[in-house]
This record gives sequence, C-alpha cells and structure tokens, in this order.
Amino acid sequence: MSFAHCAKVMVVGNPNVGKSLIFGHLTDQYVTVSNYPGTTVTLTRGRMKLTDDASILVIDTPGVNNFLPTSEDEAVTRDIVMDMAPEAVVVQVIDTKNLQRGLFLTLQLCEMGWRGVVALNMWDEAQQAGYTVDVARLSTVFGVQFVPTTAIRKEGIEALKNAECRFLHYHLVYPPAIESAVAKLTGLLPASTITARALALMVLAVGTGPLACFATLSPHERQQMDAIRGETREALQADILTVINETRAREAEKISHSVLQRTAQRKARPLWEKSESLSTHPVWGFAMLIAILYALYLFVGVLGAGTLVGWCEKGLFNNIVNPSAIRASDWLLPFPHRHVVEEGSIVPEYTFTATLTAGEGVCRFLHDFLVGQYGAITMALTYGLAIILPVVLTFFLAFGILEDLGYLSRLSILLNRLFRVMGLNGKAVLPMVLGLGCDTMATVTARILETRKERMIVTFLLALAVPCSAQLAVIMVLLAASGLGFKGIIIWLTIIALTMLIAGAAASRLIPGDDNPLILEVPPFRIPELRNIVMKTLARVEWYIWEVIPVFLIGTAALFLLDEIGMIHKLEKLLHPLVVYWLGLPEQAAQTILMGFFRRDYSAAGFIHLAKDGMLSQAQILVGMTTITLFVPCIANALVMIKEQGIKVAIAMIAIILTIAFGMGGLLYRLLEWIPWLVK
Repeated sequence: MSFAHCAKVMVVGNPNVGKSLIFGHLTDQYVTVSNYPGTTVTLTRGRMKLTDDASILVIDTPGVNNFLPTSEDEAVTRDIVMDMAPEAVVVQVIDTKNLQRGLFLTLQLCEMGWRGVVALNMWDEAQQAGYTVDVARLSTVFGVQFVPTTAIRKEGIEALKNAECRFLHYHLVYPPAIESAVAKLTGLLPASTITARALALMVLAVGTGPLACFATLSPHERQQMDAIRGETREALQADILTVINETRAREAEKISHSVLQRTAQRKARPLWEKSESLSTHPVWGFAMLIAILYALYLFVGVLGAGTLVGWCEKGLFNNIVNPSAIRASDWLLPFPHRHVVEEGSIVPEYTFTATLTAGEGVCRFLHDFLVGQYGAITMALTYGLAIILPVVLTFFLAFGILEDLGYLSRLSILLNRLFRVMGLNGKAVLPMVLGLGCDTMATVTARILETRKERMIVTFLLALAVPCSAQLAVIMVLLAASGLGFKGIIIWLTIIALTMLIAGAAASRLIPGDDNPLILEVPPFRIPELRNIVMKTLARVEWYIWEVIPVFLIGTAALFLLDEIGMIHKLEKLLHPLVVYWLGLPEQAAQTILMGFFRRDYSAAGFIHLAKDGMLSQAQILVGMTTITLFVPCIANALVMIKEQGIKVAIAMIAIILTIAFGMGGLLYRLLEWIPWLVK
C-alpha cells in the first residue's frame, strides 16, 4: 500500500539522523507543535499533501535509541508507537554511516508488526566516507523498501513519498530462557495494538508498570507475569533488559556487516575536518567557542535584544499599539483621569482627577487590567511580543544554524568534563546556551535531558546564574559605563561562574539520582540549509507564542492583583532593611531589585537610573549587578519552573536562590570594604 491509503504517518529514528528534516520535506506545509498528553515532551505535526483535495497527518516523534525507554522522550515515542500502530505507517530514518544503530530500531519495529518504509539518510556522507550499501539485500532481509536520501539537498524525497508501505518482517531468535518466557506470557497478555511477541518482550524487559495497556490487569495476573520474569532472570543469571538489548545489537551488527562495505578511501574535506578537530581541542576548542559566543552576542544581544527590540518596543508598541489600546480603553471604559506622556509616548500611568463612583471604579479596574502599569496589553503583550519575541527569534535562528552545522554536539563534548562537576553531562550545554537568550525558553528545553535529576539541576542553575540577553546587555552597559570597565566585567563574571559551579556541585550531591554519562552521535560539519532553519525557527516561535505568551498573561494578571491590594509596596518595605543594611545599597534599590522579578532587565535598568543620579559608587554597582543576576528569575520563568518541576520544587528552588543572591551580595559588599583598592 502507498501513503495515499494510510490514515497517519509517523517519523521515527535515532537522534541526529535528519529525522526532522525528512519530516519537513514530507509535510512541506504549516506545522504545529504541542505537548504529548500528560508529559512535557513536544511533538511536531504536519500534513503531507497527496492531491489538491487530500492530505494525511504526519507526526515527528522524539529521537530514540531504543523502544525500551530510558528517558521521557523515549517513553513518549514508545507510547506513540503503541497507540498508533493499527492506523498508521512508519517512516524510519537511519543515518547510513551508522547503519547498525538504525537497524537496532528496525528489528524492534519488525517485532511490533509495523508497516512502512525506511529512509537511508545522509547517503552523501556515507559515500564521502567510502561506504557502499547493498540496498536490494536490505530490502529483501526486512521485506520493506529502503530508500537512499540526502535530506539536506532534498534528494530521494520523492522516491520516499512514492514508496510502497509494506510490513516489516524479521524473526530474531533470543536465548531459550527468553523464548520460553515469551511463550508463557503470550496467553496472559491483554489485547494490544502491537504483536503479542513484542509486548511479551517489553514485559520481560521493563515489567507491566510503564505500559498503559496493562492498567486493567488484576493483581493475580500481574503476579503471574512477575513470577515468569523472576524465573527468566534466574535462568539467565543476568538482567533481562541487558540480554534483550545485546541480542538485538549483535543481530543488527551482523546484518549491517552483510550489506555495508567500505570500498573506497574517505574523501578529503580538509577545511571541514580541520574545523571538526579544532572544535573539541582542549585549547583551540575554547577559542572557537569564544568566537562563536561573540558572534552569538552580536546577532542575538545586539541585533535581537538591541535593534529589533528597539523597533518593536519603542517604534511599534510604545508609539502605535499601546497608545491605540489606551485610547480604545479610554473610550470603552471611561472614568475621570489623565495620562502621562514621556519621551513622546503615552505611558500606562495616570493620575485621578476626581473621586470615582462605583461604576467608574469598575471601569478604572478593567482599564488598568488592560492598559495599566501591569496591563495585559501594556505589560504582558509588550513584554512577550515586543521585547522577548525578537530575542527568541534571533536566538532560534542562530541556534538552528549551529544545530544544523553540527557544532552543538561537539560543544557538548568540549564542556562535558566541566559540567560533570555539577552532576551534568555535556548535553546540558544546550539549555544553558539558550538561557543567554531567554531563561524561560531554556527552562522548557531542559526536557532534552534524560533524567529528572539533570532537569532539576539545569532549571535551578538557569534561574540562579544565567542572565537573559536583555538583562545581560544592560548589566554590561552599566559595568562598562561606571568606570569599572573590563575589570568590573571580569570580577562580576568570576563571581557568577564560581557561584554556579559551587551551587551546581552542591545540587548534584543533594538531589537523588545517578549521574548520566554523555552518549551522543557526533555528526560531521555540514552546510546548514536555509529552508530547514527557517521551518524549525517558525515552528519554535509558534510554540513560544502558544505556550509562553499565556504564561506572561497569567503572570501579569497576578501582578495586577497584587498591586491592587498593595502587596507590591509591602514587599518593597520588607526588602528595605536587607537591601540597605546587608547589601549596603541606597533604599531606592529595594524597588529596583523587586522589579527584577517582574521583568529581569527592569532591575538592571533601575540601577542605571540610580547610577546616573550619582547615588551609587562603583562598589555598590558591582554588588547590585551581582545580586540581581543571582536574584530569582522573572515571573514568567518562575511560572514555567512551576509548570516543569511542580510548585513545591519550584518554591524550594526560589527560596534557595534568594538566599544565595542576598548572601553573595552581602559577602561581596563586605569583601569590597575589606579590599577598598579593588574598586572605588
């Protein structure tokens, strides 16, 4: 059968095999990104056009190395495979150079009874490496079409779309103890969308707990299955999951060796190979990283957070959107008031000109909710669309280029040893780098990490010590303009880096769970394809708008209500003694620090105003910048932390972060008093 006779298509494969690029070519249309129900894992959906009037749903699943999962992403892909088996076909994407790794998944798809087609992607890279693949033999072995593709140049995509979707078949024989257990389990299994053999092997490997189809089992039936697992483990004298995986790996290796041959020397790519070598060098790798970070700063920090934000915030929202919204609100919700005009723009602040009646009070409340100081339009949408969106857009463009270039996996290797100190592996580099664009977005991307322990540590460190681009830009400007110059930046950066390392090391010892080794495929450097970068960026921006903007709206509504009951003013008074006597800052800094919770760069900008008024010494500027960098994240990030980690964990993290921020700020203040020559 062809795709035209299918209800759905599911794209599966190992990480970094070009799976999402294949998905993009298959759909070639508008896509949506959403969470898989009950998880934090995102799925991308699109439609593949068959005729002018017909199309079918295509789902891009998270990359996996095994359908016996070790991470939330792999568990989601397994669940999708089991849920959609009766009505969908599979397109498995394999990196041709790493055929054995891909066939490890193919064997499992065979056992499940799937039908579909296999894309031998990165065909050009396999040829450059001197490999040839007996595609006809592969097709005979598994009974399905294997289609050579080079997705980055769209080669083989039409052949893939026109391929016949057949049932995968390959009978893999396991050790006698496992085969005997499979036979015993078959009669006990509930109805399932996959074959009884595949389901029995899953039960032997991971038990019945993680699988939804076993929810209706009686305690007696579970006991019977557990007893069979125990007998099998005793007979093998080994872990069943390990034996199953090793059997599949040996078979995949045998098949790979029978069809994959190296018939020529690897084609030289002098410039690319030299760059690949330098990117993980213990010295030159860091030099390359510094150059890339500087370019990232120019593109995201200067162009995105500077130029584009200026156009959107001042040119579009402050001069057009917000004044129009304020005038519309004035007309729809009239009450006696006047607006304040600053720097040629109407700002959402006003002074009352008369005592309000009950009706006018309601109008004032709704007016303020929409366009007041903490208004849904004047703060939430301005913040989310005019200030953060340009930064997110430029960062995702840069991130997509580095991703398709193949640099990010090498960066993970380069920094793996350093991240080990904090109980993480090199994969944590990705959300950390993203945090320099927007901590809120980066907190969500911590989902790529395999264990809950790693996700908790990264979420904590992002909130503690990674300034977003908007805050970072203002901090740099203030440190440079204050006369501290490069010396001030180095002192500030050293304090933040040491705090991160110490806090991360402590968290890795306090949070339960084992450290996870770095295991990832390292692709060769390749020229990124513009179309792929644009498609991924648009999909990520759409996700941002639908998932993060509502968080801004909720957070702003909470701020509005807190302001209405006078809680914000009370919080400022509560901070006053801590700010003045412990941090050694002027009393006006209490409001400035608190505003950082509402928007991270507000606090840094507030310190600029205090410095311009001559109220801060160099030492106070350094103390202030250190404190607000380590201060609790903005309200949007705090809400995302609650969403990702749960309210108890998030509150505990915020309490610890507050303690560290004020503790380090106070210690720095006293250190600078003790060493007065360090700064003025």
